[in-house]
Amino acid sequence: SSWRSQWVVGAWPLEEIISSHHFMFEDTFRVKTIDDSRFERAGRIDCESDQFAGNNLELDINHIIYPVSPGDMLQIAITDNVSPDRNRKLNTAYDHDKRLLGQSIMDHFEYVMYGKVYKKDENKKDSTAEVHASYGGLLMKLRSDPVQLQEFHVADGIYILIRKPQTASS
Repeated sequence: SSWRSQWVVGAWPLEEIISSHHFMFEDTFRVKTIDDSRFERAGRIDCESDQFAGNNLELDINHIIYPVSPGDMLQIAITDNVSPDRNRKLNTAYDHDKRLLGQSIMDHFEYVMYGKVYKKDENKKDSTAEVHASYGGLLMKLRSDPVQLQEFHVADGIYILIRKPQTASS
């Protein structure tokens, strides 16, 4: 049995895979509202952190592909690289083909988008920062403290990975 079949069969626990990946930002948010009045297939969700007071996320998502409702909990992770090999940069759509990429962190999330940071603001008076990104026209505004957003820079390519938390059943 090869390492690949062990990975697929489950020799690598999910939380170990996720905890070993470098994320620029991670948090769990509760969906407060959804505004789907502007576009037929996309809605803007407004979310509040469940763990850190002051963390707020506004994000446009395709609610046909990934439906969410007010009150839903979402685990959000943002990274600059989804490759299992941290030194390998993925530059084209072909690089993301599962047949070439193999197992990746994306396999452990339900909804993934790739985009670019186009603006970053820091308010020293309030000790808050905001990162604005566009995922092919779907926009994100993430507000947090400057330390949590220190790895974000204008023109960075980033992936946002989203999943609904698993509830323990026993």
